[in-house]
Amino acid sequence: MNKRDLFQKTRSMPFLVKSSALLAILLLALGTGISFLNTQRLDRYQSIFSSSMPIELFGDAVDGDLIDGRVPADSVMQALVESLKSDVEFHVKMMDIADLFYYIEPDAPVTLPVIGNLNPHQQAIAEAMVTACSEENFEPLKILAENAAPPDANFALAVALENEGDKEGEISALYREVERYNPDYARERIVDIYLDMQKYDILDALARDEEYRVFFTAWVLQDIALSRLDWPMIFKTLIPAAYEDILPATVLLALLSGLIWTTVLIRFNGSFSEVWKFILPALVLGAVSAHATLLVVFWQEYQMDFGFGEGVYRQLLYCLSIGLKEEVLKLLLFVPLIPFLRRKSDLAVLTIAGLVGLGFAIEENINYFSASAGLSAVARFATANFLHIALTAMCGLTLTRAIYQRGEDIQYALTTLVLAVAVHGFYDAFMMVHAFQDYSWLTYTVFILMGYQYFGWLRHLREEWQDPFSITATFTFGVITVTGLSFALFAWYTGPYPAAQAVLGEAIGIAIILILFYREIPETVHGE
Repeated sequence: MNKRDLFQKTRSMPFLVKSSALLAILLLALGTGISFLNTQRLDRYQSIFSSSMPIELFGDAVDGDLIDGRVPADSVMQALVESLKSDVEFHVKMMDIADLFYYIEPDAPVTLPVIGNLNPHQQAIAEAMVTACSEENFEPLKILAENAAPPDANFALAVALENEGDKEGEISALYREVERYNPDYARERIVDIYLDMQKYDILDALARDEEYRVFFTAWVLQDIALSRLDWPMIFKTLIPAAYEDILPATVLLALLSGLIWTTVLIRFNGSFSEVWKFILPALVLGAVSAHATLLVVFWQEYQMDFGFGEGVYRQLLYCLSIGLKEEVLKLLLFVPLIPFLRRKSDLAVLTIAGLVGLGFAIEENINYFSASAGLSAVARFATANFLHIALTAMCGLTLTRAIYQRGEDIQYALTTLVLAVAVHGFYDAFMMVHAFQDYSWLTYTVFILMGYQYFGWLRHLREEWQDPFSITATFTFGVITVTGLSFALFAWYTGPYPAAQAVLGEAIGIAIILILFYREIPETVHGE
């Protein structure tokens, strides 16, 4: 296929539809196939409760609809039986029971059948655990946990008491479990509870105990340091804590999403040779700005005691502070590149500054993707990624112009930064502030206005758009690839059917944003 054919085909609607459909089918098949390799996943249990996503996400993915946010008892019991029959350790099964009964419809009659792979002691503990969780009757479990308690009886009691908010009872039961059977998972839970209770003196003593020291991870040490404003320890744990318990697959997904956006930005620029030396430095500086922002967040919330809080005005001000922190720090981390941009075109500067914003987004995405098991990749690809790219690009270009013109355009640069902070702040506010929930659609309005501004600058700076391989095709295949891989990753944890529902919901939610891109990309797609 020559350049002329490639030019025509990648701007042909039939070609784009057919090739996109083929790519989507391949990724759907791949994700579905991979999901079945996870033999440890309990499909029905995961469809009801996922450790990383809220129950509302799954809608009617179980037999029978959710009832006021609750799940029918027969669905919960079937999931519970599957969990108890699985090969996971018994103490994990006890946590499964507590998790599942949190979502059961109220006053539902529950009877646990005999589970063949449980020994008599485990069967008794499981039955007592079900009674405690379904009827709030802890006596059978307390009787089992007294005197010559079998293994995990006290651990099960501690788990059951968690829903009651009885921290002291939990701690006592866990210490009894440790005294009798010395399991690591009980010690780990003790550390977690003391951390939640902010018992830092006790934690200091436990940290000196060799048997507990392993559970003082970077995140735990950072939490303690924040409570004491121990800034040397906060700096020391900043990076390790940020990557603690991160799913490796979500790191790859975040990097791939970033690679696709990098490709799109270079295509927007039109000349790879003009920007290639700046790609990696810009992305790294953007990633550094994300960690710098986290330090400022710690200072604001712990040192200055200004968190999200209560009240519309406080919450709105907090959201505006998010925009201020992130936009200023991204811009500051772009500044080291400015001395090397004197001979670059305005379009190249816009692209390079945008790459700094993208570096911030990639770093931020790693945690978002991991927390959602990859599900949020679809929405963030078209929203948060582009928000960071566009705002940093416009602020970076105006600042560079002001510096090289010896301050002549400094007012324009400051105005652009103030508007970027406002756009970012209100974008967050319409999603975060409870009083604005009825106006959440304004999030899209803010985003679309910002998108029109960015694409307006882009059209002004680049007159000719005759790339052999269309940008529209690049963006389309990128969206489908991220969506397909997001489905594959989420399906690994929840099964293909709940994953398909969730990913489809995410895609529908950002449809208006995708329409903006297709309208604004300066290319003509024909129907032949």
